[in-house]
Amino acid sequence: MNRWLAAFPKRYEQDVRIVKACLPFGWTRLSPGAIEVNVEQEQIQIPMRVYMPEVASERIEQLTPTQQTMLFCLYTRHHDGYVREHYLQQLLKNRPRDGWVLAYIIELSSEYVREIVDIIVPAIEQWDSEVKRRFVEDDPRYMKRTEGRMISYWNAYYRTSGERRSEADYPGFRIIESLREDASVEEV
Repeated sequence: MNRWLAAFPKRYEQDVRIVKACLPFGWTRLSPGAIEVNVEQEQIQIPMRVYMPEVASERIEQLTPTQQTMLFCLYTRHHDGYVREHYLQQLLKNRPRDGWVLAYIIELSSEYVREIVDIIVPAIEQWDSEVKRRFVEDDPRYMKRTEGRMISYWNAYYRTSGERRSEADYPGFRIIESLREDASVEEV
């Protein structure tokens, strides 16, 4: 249970327990390791990947909006890219504005699935500027690592693909630029 609790700010401990209880027990797994992010004056540990079936929509409707947001964040770490994309869209429908939610979205944006990154760009550009500023300032090491991953994926998968050769054409760089602007920094 400790790894589940560490995935969210401490003030949500009871909500984490409720979300965890709605997951199918026998089929729920977290991959080894976690992504450590300092956010809102504490460290959360985002799971690298989760391996679990989807919760029935009727069960999700019984959760509070915060609990739904937490569940959707967990599904953004799912091993199946289509599930990640679906729950990203569900998450964005909830219009979250917390820094810890932003951490899950930024982590997802640093991965290699362009279709998901395309969805994230407008959400990040519209995110509250103050929340983005604090997010960048809370963990500059994490932001540097994230930017490095985006550059690496762009270089490996898109730079020579023909359709998104330049940095200006890759949506991950728009995310980084949006974060830089709101944090008033040259590099994230």
